[in-house]
Amino acid sequence: MDEEADFTLLFQEHYESVLRYAWRRVGPSDAPDIANETFRIAWQKHRDIPPDRPLPWLYVTARNLIRNLVKKEQRREEVLAVHDAGDIGDHAVAVVARQAALTALNDLSESDRELVLLVAWEGLDLREAAQVAGCSRAAAAMRLHRARKRLEQSLADHPHHRPELGESAI
Repeated sequence: MDEEADFTLLFQEHYESVLRYAWRRVGPSDAPDIANETFRIAWQKHRDIPPDRPLPWLYVTARNLIRNLVKKEQRREEVLAVHDAGDIGDHAVAVVARQAALTALNDLSESDRELVLLVAWEGLDLREAAQVAGCSRAAAAMRLHRARKRLEQSLADHPHHRPELGESAI
């Protein structure tokens, strides 16, 4: 198979996964741009992509693009002095519970949050998540265990937390 055919197959097999990865982190408006840029970079660096497990490489590339986007947006918000109070006042209980879960998740360090999301949302196994996170499998297992405990504690401490509404597997 030639390089173009290899890349076409890579794109067809993994574009949707990369798009979902980006969508969960930056939302529907920026996700296609992140996914497209990820595959543009993949085309340029196709020889660096492990042929047997390309998805973790693609996720690392997308994560780096997302970081750059987030930094750019933060700088823009600082310049414009935009502050969102995040008031959840009279919203439905489900929204409050979801907000509590997102707050607990955001209270984790960036690297621990990414590890939790790679396993819970992206469905990577621990070895693949460790590869994306840039650490050993053992380190990822310990970090994931500790992050889950911190999430459980944070959610248990939240006054509006209602586990009967259903929580995702973290």
